[in-house]
Amino acid sequence: MCPLEPPKHTVVNVGMSEHQVLQDPNVILAAPGLGSCIALILYDPIIKVGGMVHVVLPDSNLGRDKTNPWKFADTAVPLLVATVCARGALRGRLWAKIAGGAQMFTPVNDLMNIGARNADAVQAHLGKLNIRLTGCDVGGKSGRTVRAYLADGRVTVKKVGGAETPL
Repeated sequence: MCPLEPPKHTVVNVGMSEHQVLQDPNVILAAPGLGSCIALILYDPIIKVGGMVHVVLPDSNLGRDKTNPWKFADTAVPLLVATVCARGALRGRLWAKIAGGAQMFTPVNDLMNIGARNADAVQAHLGKLNIRLTGCDVGGKSGRTVRAYLADGRVTVKKVGGAETPL
């Protein structure tokens, strides 16, 4: 008898202003090439449902085109919580991890420091919703890629030029 091959993982990329919510142990959610954007991961460890959103701007008042609520922290954070809960997650069991928010260019003023503003906005909205933030890798000047493994809730971050590390 031949031993069973372990299942192959499917990587599902979450691009700018996009989201994914899945309950599949063979899926890895990934946000490649994060600069000033924030990847927010929500996970319910009991039913193993996870979601990721790739937030571009801190506030929907900053956008000319407001048709995509996944683009902005103030609309994306509560919407991701609602979407994950609609898949059976319980808010009290959810944890959150965030990565990104780098300062990719020299800002002319604090208003232009979008990376820090994105990180602050996502954290503030998680706080308003009483969602535990259990991991955070934000700031700096390096882009990064984040990966969330839905089988067990592991999240890793790989900064440009660095090794992949747990978050």
